[in-house]
Amino acid sequence: MEIYVMRHGRTFWNEQGITQGRTNNELSDFGKEFTEKVAENFKDVKIDVIFTSPLKRTMQTSEIINQYHNVKIVKDERIIEIDEGIFTGTRFIDLTDEEKVLKKAYSQSCNIESPLNVFSRVKDFVNWLKVQPYNSVLVVSHGIIVSYLEHILSNKNAEFVQPLETFDNAEIKHFNSN
Repeated sequence: MEIYVMRHGRTFWNEQGITQGRTNNELSDFGKEFTEKVAENFKDVKIDVIFTSPLKRTMQTSEIINQYHNVKIVKDERIIEIDEGIFTGTRFIDLTDEEKVLKKAYSQSCNIESPLNVFSRVKDFVNWLKVQPYNSVLVVSHGIIVSYLEHILSNKNAEFVQPLETFDNAEIKHFNSN
């Protein structure tokens, strides 16, 4: 199966350096325009379905891409963004030194979803996806989620790692699950 993984287009909060977590933010004007360009460059790639996080920014990104494909868009909770707890809506540069340490450590005391939990649900999604009857799919999600997708799809025996953001907004990477 050909698997294309895409991070959602840019939002105003991305542009301002604000932690989004599971907020339902929309793409910014720049985000929409840039995603349109990506969609045009991706239009000749054959895909059978788009799987997306249910959040608005990923849905908008999926719809922009889908204007050239006209395939089913399927929302999947397993690829929703990490819950950033008390840090949702904050800018990292505005945090105290103590808060920065807690955020970087994904401290459970701050109601942040455990990265291990996020990794487990993404791995579950990948295992499920690999047995679906598709030849080519696009998965649209969020920074941490797409980095986990990349890690799992690149390593046959992928084990948990701390999250790293490895995709730019609206970037698409290609993987082959065979």
